[in-house]
Amino acid sequence: MWVPDIAALEKVPIRDVWPDEAKDLTPWLAENPLLLSDELGMNLELEGKEMAVGPYSADLIFRDLGSDYRVLVENMIAETDHDHVGKLITCGAGLDAHFVVLLAERFRPEHRTALTWLNTISDDGFGFFGLALEILRIEDSRPVPSLRTVVQPDDWHRTVKSAKNHLSETDQSYFGFWSEFLPDFHKAHPGWSRSTKDQPVSWARFPSGRSGIGVNAAFCRPDEYRLRAEIYIDGGDAQSNLNLFNELRAGKRRIEDEIGEELDWDSLEGKRAARISLYFTRSIRVSERDRWPEAREWLIETLGRMRQAFDPVLAELPELDRHPGIQVLNHAARPATLPNQKPTQHIYTMLCRNHR
Repeated sequence: MWVPDIAALEKVPIRDVWPDEAKDLTPWLAENPLLLSDELGMNLELEGKEMAVGPYSADLIFRDLGSDYRVLVENMIAETDHDHVGKLITCGAGLDAHFVVLLAERFRPEHRTALTWLNTISDDGFGFFGLALEILRIEDSRPVPSLRTVVQPDDWHRTVKSAKNHLSETDQSYFGFWSEFLPDFHKAHPGWSRSTKDQPVSWARFPSGRSGIGVNAAFCRPDEYRLRAEIYIDGGDAQSNLNLFNELRAGKRRIEDEIGEELDWDSLEGKRAARISLYFTRSIRVSERDRWPEAREWLIETLGRMRQAFDPVLAELPELDRHPGIQVLNHAARPATLPNQKPTQHIYTMLCRNHR
């Protein structure tokens, strides 16, 4: 009888791959956000690392391109402890993060329970994740990092759907359009986006591979109701964005030849950002559901053409400064503790206050 040759999967000590948390693991996660993006179902773009928040330092700060929410990640090569959980909450409140992630080798039961409890008292659009990190290998293969979700917000994949009945008619239309759009987009462009959550907003953003630059789709009204595919530049201050816009415009002929039609180049004078766009041929409102199929088909095809045309040009340009102006909420005016409270109780109170 034929017996299949099956190898055994073995765990590798994390410190064999990343000996030091701050010097090795944090920089690797910053440079390889796809591991976190895949597990969280987000399109994460790095905003900063080792960001000072009072006496603490936040390991990693990302922006989810799909929702524009800030995501804080605290990582550790060890079993969870009280210090890291407290730091996670303090930094999350100080940075006004919508989602905070504790990444660790192992989770103590009481910390898993604490994160779960925090999810139960947090409003929609805020939440806590616990991710367990493992390193796996088959015989002499290269080590492979793997993440396993230990804690996530309640009904994570149904949060927006559960709130649908509370949305306006227009927002429900946006939600419905992107609900139908995303599966077809993922099928046409596999691996481009990790986003799995539909949003009741007029726009969707996908990564360009460059910090501060998104490939966007948006319902808009510049003069009449329109649908737009665009390269959106908003990664630094206004002057940095304008400089990058002008560098891209210098390659206008090359880009438009690749796309096959002229683009609308808009520096958005007086604003921080800039955009380069293509518009759907006719006016369209998101409420026109019978036209969704043609709009969806146009968007998927046009976004792909824009990505193909801009990718080689962007690769030749220098990186923008990564969001130099990250906002840290100022809690200096608040007392160190509230009356009759221990410091940890104050942290929870501050968290809940920020999330109302």
